[in-house]
Amino acid sequence: MMHNEQKVTDSIYWIGANDFVTPRFDNLVPLPQGISYNTYFIDDEKTCVLDGIDNACRDIFMDNLSYLLKGRALDYIIINHMEPDHSGSLLALAEAHPKAKIIASPQAIKMFEQFFHVSFKDRTIISDEKMVLDLGVHKLRFIKAPMVHWPEVTFTYDETDKVLFSADAFGTFGAIHGSIFADAVDYADVYGVEGRRYYTNTTGKYGMQVLSVLKKTEALPIDIICSLHGPVLRTEKDKAYVIERMKKWASFTPDYTSASIFFASAYGHTAMAATRLATLLGERGVRNLKLIDLCVTPVSDAWAEVFRRSHMVLAAPTMNMCLNPAMAAFLHECTTMGIQNRKVAILGNSSWAPNVSGKLMKDIVSTWKKCEIIEEPLHVKGSTTGDDEALISLADTLAADILGKEGA
Repeated sequence: MMHNEQKVTDSIYWIGANDFVTPRFDNLVPLPQGISYNTYFIDDEKTCVLDGIDNACRDIFMDNLSYLLKGRALDYIIINHMEPDHSGSLLALAEAHPKAKIIASPQAIKMFEQFFHVSFKDRTIISDEKMVLDLGVHKLRFIKAPMVHWPEVTFTYDETDKVLFSADAFGTFGAIHGSIFADAVDYADVYGVEGRRYYTNTTGKYGMQVLSVLKKTEALPIDIICSLHGPVLRTEKDKAYVIERMKKWASFTPDYTSASIFFASAYGHTAMAATRLATLLGERGVRNLKLIDLCVTPVSDAWAEVFRRSHMVLAAPTMNMCLNPAMAAFLHECTTMGIQNRKVAILGNSSWAPNVSGKLMKDIVSTWKKCEIIEEPLHVKGSTTGDDEALISLADTLAADILGKEGA
């Protein structure tokens, strides 16, 4: 038997695993740093497992649990989240421990039956916020957290050790490096980028719901946060870092008053125009700029950059009398994920066609909530020179808006 459990407290254990095999989260978002699937075991008069694990790591999860049970029965299985990267092993877990009661929200029970086509109604306990699960020493309460980031989500709060089991909230992409605790590494350095990509691509659409559940958790004394992905948070520094970032992202508050320049270029002319614009903005005092090449950057990474800066520049050529596909995919992501509170400048490019791309980008951006388009789309015909008056004028306007002053 292979086991690799770690202690969270004297009687709470992490029994999860790292996954370095799955290339993409949701078969969409790249996982260059791997990912951890976290599940937890409470060793008390009554034993309890909180959430399952992806099937890719099922064997190590089941071995961890067997090692800690030491032949005892498992009394409870708590389901906080039914997404398959956590629920994939739940049927095997329930069948291996037929006397264990299954505690979950009504929506989670419905999803369980949809995913596995079996029903355990005689073993099911519906969780709600008035319920207290008494394990002996540990007393567990349940907090509804719908749409953070699925509708069935609940958090579980251990009143005894003041531990919040937070489903996918407060998590991050990236494997766990040795110790399960965030303070074992420089958390901001190791997980800063992956945490942003994780939040923006899993929960970025649901800022209102995130802020709502944060109000609930702020009322609780919480010593430890145990997410389903990434390290366990136990220091005030690490908890505050993650929570403050979530608040900013949930309200679409940027890190910088600056511009992200998103471009898609067929032969380099649009890329050169975007690069020249960045140079002009830099010369005018704008800092923390970033150029993002949509033809090589995954949409999930580009979307994460939207959260970083107050302004966006969209630059793309007309292709086949339509919008460049890389830009189209990026704008689709922004639209479906509910982008808000950004100012946008648009640069279209064509050699023999009219400025179709500029018009199409403007039409899409015009549908975005609480977003403002700065000036009419600029039209570059083929290539631009360093002295292009229209590009210089756009730089002046953007810089003045970013820096908050008249002129540049």
